[in-house]
Amino acid sequence: MFESIPGQELAKAYFAAAFPESLSHAYLLVGQEGLGKTQFALELGAAIVSACGGCGHCDECERARRGLHPDLTVVEREGELIRIDQVERLVAELSLKPFLAERRVWVILEAEKLGREAANKLLKSLEEPPAHVYFLLVSDEPERVLPTISSRCQVVEFRPVSDAVVAAYLGERCGLGEAEAAALARLARGSVERAVRLADDARGAQRRARFTKLAAAIAARDRDAAHAFVEEVSAGEQAAAEQVATAVAAQTEELERTISDAQERAWRVKRIEERGKRDKARVTRLVALDALDYLAAWLRDALVMSYGGEAAVWNVDRRDELEQARLARPDLYERMLEITQATRKNVLLNVDRKLALQAMFARFEEVQDGA
Repeated sequence: MFESIPGQELAKAYFAAAFPESLSHAYLLVGQEGLGKTQFALELGAAIVSACGGCGHCDECERARRGLHPDLTVVEREGELIRIDQVERLVAELSLKPFLAERRVWVILEAEKLGREAANKLLKSLEEPPAHVYFLLVSDEPERVLPTISSRCQVVEFRPVSDAVVAAYLGERCGLGEAEAAALARLARGSVERAVRLADDARGAQRRARFTKLAAAIAARDRDAAHAFVEEVSAGEQAAAEQVATAVAAQTEELERTISDAQERAWRVKRIEERGKRDKARVTRLVALDALDYLAAWLRDALVMSYGGEAAVWNVDRRDELEQARLARPDLYERMLEITQATRKNVLLNVDRKLALQAMFARFEEVQDGA
């Protein structure tokens, strides 16, 4: 159990000590995005419903991980929120005995998306569930989880993983060299999922290399590079959306082959399509966020270099390029970095990404022209 999840030793030890006799009936797993909380919850849920206790190798574990175990249910928001009718269906099923296992588990993703009405409907079940029922809630934004929900759960905090652990994981999983693994670990800032995304990019699309090159040109006042940066983001978003569409089509085809009951098949297809919409929104936003992070990392490293702090750069595998770049005054990099970080916050708030990027580069020009 949890062998595939790097880091998070405190959380692993906590659940190892409690499993299975001393488990609480409701947990809230919290921490920044990309720490493996969802995977952790799914593996824990699989262990709770599997007779083997989560060996990770048997057919029962495999069914649970693929979402095919009838006693392990994942609740995801439909639209902007987790709706009350979703919670009503959940509550109506709580009294039912497990289908195959001795216990039933509900994994609730994005617990901060529980609307007040839905949350109120869930409260009593969280506080006094049937003996065979367990809840595993997950949130990247615990400050937005309603206090009435979090107070009824055991809160388990996930923390950023150390650069050394992330680099070692990238070397083992992705076969990266020491310098590249170290650079990506620093850029990931404790997020294993982000580090893996960066590593996959390095072996495939290599957008980091292109965005880093454009960042250097933008810092050197190449205004054509700013336009190219925006177009590169748009192309990346399109490619990410197409990957999601391909995955949805493949999953739908598998259901058509494996599930004979038309009603159940239609329900599962609908869930896949809904998840596909959410995944599309998430992965396209990640393309823009990653691009902004590449830009911010380059500006941050240029700022560090301008102060003579070469040993502290994040892009350690691009140090030669940084040294060759034309370095501006530190205050210019500081201002551009502030603008980049403000734009990132706007993108997180789901503003129009293309307009946000164009506005950012317009502000860059103002700063550079005034320097």
